[in-house]
Amino acid sequence: MKGLIVIAAIAAGCSAWTYTDNMTASASISINAAQKYQTMVGGGCSGAFGIACQQFGSVGLSPANQEIVTQILYDENIGGLSIVRNDIGSTPGHVPGDVSSILPVCPETPAGPFNYVWDRNDTCQLQLTQTALKYNPNVYVYADAWSAPGCMKTVGSEDYGGFICGVRDSNSPNCTYDWRQAYADYLVQYVKFYEQEGIEVSLLGAWNEPDFNPVTYASMQSDGYQAKDFLELLYPTAKAAFPNISVSCCDATGARQERNILYELDQAGGSGFFDVATWHNYQSNPERPFNSGGKPNLMTEWADGTGPWTPTWDVSGQLAEGFQWALYMHNAFVNSDTSGYTHWWCAQNTTGDNALIRLDYDSYFVSARLWAFASYFRFARPGSVRIEATSSAENLYVSAYVNKNGTVAIPVVNEAHFPYQVTIDLTGINATTAAAYLTDNNHNVSFVGQTQLAGKLQATVEPRAVKTFFLS
Repeated sequence: MKGLIVIAAIAAGCSAWTYTDNMTASASISINAAQKYQTMVGGGCSGAFGIACQQFGSVGLSPANQEIVTQILYDENIGGLSIVRNDIGSTPGHVPGDVSSILPVCPETPAGPFNYVWDRNDTCQLQLTQTALKYNPNVYVYADAWSAPGCMKTVGSEDYGGFICGVRDSNSPNCTYDWRQAYADYLVQYVKFYEQEGIEVSLLGAWNEPDFNPVTYASMQSDGYQAKDFLELLYPTAKAAFPNISVSCCDATGARQERNILYELDQAGGSGFFDVATWHNYQSNPERPFNSGGKPNLMTEWADGTGPWTPTWDVSGQLAEGFQWALYMHNAFVNSDTSGYTHWWCAQNTTGDNALIRLDYDSYFVSARLWAFASYFRFARPGSVRIEATSSAENLYVSAYVNKNGTVAIPVVNEAHFPYQVTIDLTGINATTAAAYLTDNNHNVSFVGQTQLAGKLQATVEPRAVKTFFLS
């Protein structure tokens, strides 16, 4: 490293760190296309708990801006998202802030009758899914329940946790019957309604944060043993109706909590009853590959639910800034072979940080978190495969992905406060051209140059930035 000057000048009112203009640092990056890892699904967001309705006009967003907001999120050339996570509602009737159940009236016994109702709205989640598909025909739809209908649970309500009647330790005055098969049929019926709309549900889940209690909203608890007791019915039921659908387990509050559930599920003999491990990033981070028996894993919900609206890339170091999210995703993809990363809400009329896009009646504001997603997923498209990528510098992070058409995405995250001159060795890559896209405080996945390749790629990666190299 040459020319670095550190000046402690806080007392003088200057920046604590300054660098000479000719400061240089060098690093080498190695790509090896022969070493393959996980197949990618992409990035996404949700419109659960009625928030999708805010995206589609309930607080004043005009039809024109509704289209623009969804396009910003899901267009391959803008936000690049490809996952929609829908809430399979459990609320009888229409209650603001809840998702209506497809079973408005629960029968007295699991024998029925089950009078399902489809309102072709799904608390605006259907419109979100349809519009996302308009801008990305390959959207991956995750249908996930927060709770079973109250009649099927130990607490007799969709709220306040409780267990599905019929799993071990579900003894309760409300559990005169075993409702497991009825709940499995309920979940599959939701998928059938989406099929009627011409929409394929890719992944089906029965829980949201089953390790978290107490809660006052729609929720349901489970450990790994109880998950086995239900999944042994849901899995064959779902596969019989939709042979290509995947079944998830179990949307725990953190990576460590998900590992605990998966371990117990395996101990109980239930490792064959799910296809995708799903987890949230609230309580613990991914640090190593998941104990999922080689099955893929997805991070299906996370956001800063306590902070004020943070639109910036890298100003304060706050956890909701875009640069931090680029690092979160890198760590999940590389440390834990994670195939997809889903923000909590897509767009919300808010002053907080729960959504990628802030709505203010008919105005909208895009957070830099979305550009972190785009730095990966505009270029590593669904179906791409992560390949080996290593860096010689500890604060220079790299991953690489080969798309189905042979193009290659190489997002490089520079955590340093100075630029790196990098030399990228491209073993097994046959591309002839490299385009560079920069994301930092002044660029939102901006095209900044193109060069012809001759075995190696030499480039500058700006400080506190993501530069994605797209090779074709």
